[in-house]
Amino acid sequence: MKKAYHLYIIFGVTILITLFNGLFGGMEAMKRNIGIIFIYSLVFYSINRGYFYLIGKFFSWDKYPYKTLITSIIGLLPLNFIIYLLLNFLVTGKGIKEQINMVLSPLVTFEYILVLMFALVISLFIIILYTFKKIETEKLKAEKLKTQNEQAKFESLKAQLDPHFLFNNLNVLTALIEENPEKAEKFVVRLSDIYKYVLQQKDHTTVSLKDELSFSKKYLELLKARFENALTYDLPKISDASKKIPPMSLQILLENIVKHNQIDDNHPLKIDITLNNDYLIVKNNKNPKKIHTESKGLGLELIKKRFELLTKKPVIIEEDKKYFIVKIPLI
Repeated sequence: MKKAYHLYIIFGVTILITLFNGLFGGMEAMKRNIGIIFIYSLVFYSINRGYFYLIGKFFSWDKYPYKTLITSIIGLLPLNFIIYLLLNFLVTGKGIKEQINMVLSPLVTFEYILVLMFALVISLFIIILYTFKKIETEKLKAEKLKTQNEQAKFESLKAQLDPHFLFNNLNVLTALIEENPEKAEKFVVRLSDIYKYVLQQKDHTTVSLKDELSFSKKYLELLKARFENALTYDLPKISDASKKIPPMSLQILLENIVKHNQIDDNHPLKIDITLNNDYLIVKNNKNPKKIHTESKGLGLELIKKRFELLTKKPVIIEEDKKYFIVKIPLI
């Protein structure tokens, strides 16, 4: 189907130029030149399409659409002029210098103006094709991202509303109420903040890294109240407020760590969250549970898919005998 689009454009341009040529030169000229016009259309379209592809590599149609478009048009005219000279050289045998001198002739200048119009028509087709393709891609990405976000919210809420999650934290709360009412009150506030954050971010594609780390700190404090000295953690200080991340990404990673590791005084767990260039790195020592929890890696796969829709940078997962590391790109 994609190749058909290109053929339709080439045939369409060929018919338009052939009819225009017949309007000035008659039916004989139209019949005689249709094959040459098709070759010209094919070469012009192929080179111009490649030109727009290269422009997209050096500039960004997404971030700077107008700047990229202007740059494309500036290079478009001399490029197509050179293409036409080379094609004329191959078809007529006239040298490049001789053809340039012919441009000074008023009669021939009109022909070159038509050629430039011809090139612009092709380029316009390419721009329209790219624009429609881009719109379709963005719509598809938006729908996928919406689906992934809904799934992320579901997974996050499911993890927090999981009976084991509630049971463990309610047990901790019960113990704290008897031992330290003030600490129990803080525990309830943190638990409330976790649910509040999930509800607040339910319609957001990304959130600031600062907010996500603040939420993660509350979540880690909740875990620490449960595991006490068996769990330690380090969080980075954020100065750049522009960096963003999909909401609840860290919570899913932290939940994954707790799910797969044994945590007690004999098996302490250390979680290090650090920044390195444009990546947030989550590292923990491994204390695999003797009784493995059933897992299909849905949490990590979900994170990968969400980031694929937001950035070209990959989520990196590294593992050895001692440590498990997940590096997530900042947006």
